[in-house]
Amino acid sequence: MSTQQSRPRQPRTRGAGLLVAAALSLACFACHSAPEPRAVPGGEEFGAGLTLREVTPLSEVIARPESWADRPVLVEGEVRDVCQRRGCWMVIGDGEAEVRVDFQDYDFFVPKDAAGRHAFVEGRVRRDTLSEETARHYAEESGKGDPSEIRGPQAVVRFTATGVRLLAKD
Repeated sequence: MSTQQSRPRQPRTRGAGLLVAAALSLACFACHSAPEPRAVPGGEEFGAGLTLREVTPLSEVIARPESWADRPVLVEGEVRDVCQRRGCWMVIGDGEAEVRVDFQDYDFFVPKDAAGRHAFVEGRVRRDTLSEETARHYAEESGKGDPSEIRGPQAVVRFTATGVRLLAKD
C-alpha cells in the first residue's frame, strides 16, 4: 500500500488563459484601431443643423446611393455651384465625385456666393431621373453650360439636405 496521498487534481487553465488573453487583446485592438469620428468644424448653419458626427466620403455615397436610401448620412465637399436665382440648390464635390443638393421642403437656402466654400451636408440620398425640362431649368439657374444642349431625361443621384454647415472662405 502506498502511503503517499494524492493531491487534488487542478483543472488545466492554460488554454483558457490563452483564450482570455487573446480576447482581451482583440478587444483592446478594436478600441485603438477604430478611428474616432473627427469633429466637424464650426461654421454658418442652415436648416435643421447637423446631428451626425461621422462623415462618409462623398465618393462612397455617390457610388452606392441605395446603401444610404433609408437613413441620413453626413458628407462633405467643396461647393462648386449654387442656384443664382435664390440659393435653393447647390452642387458639392470631392475630387471627381459630385452631387446636386436640394433642401428639404425648400425650408432654407444657402448664399448665392457660397461657391468655393467647404460644406458639411446632412440628409438623404437617392437615385432619380430628371426630366429634360428640369435639367435645363437647373442649367439656366446655374449660369454654366448651354441648357439647349441637354437632351432627354437625366439619370442622377440626388441629395436632399436637412442641414448644411458652410465653413468660412480661406
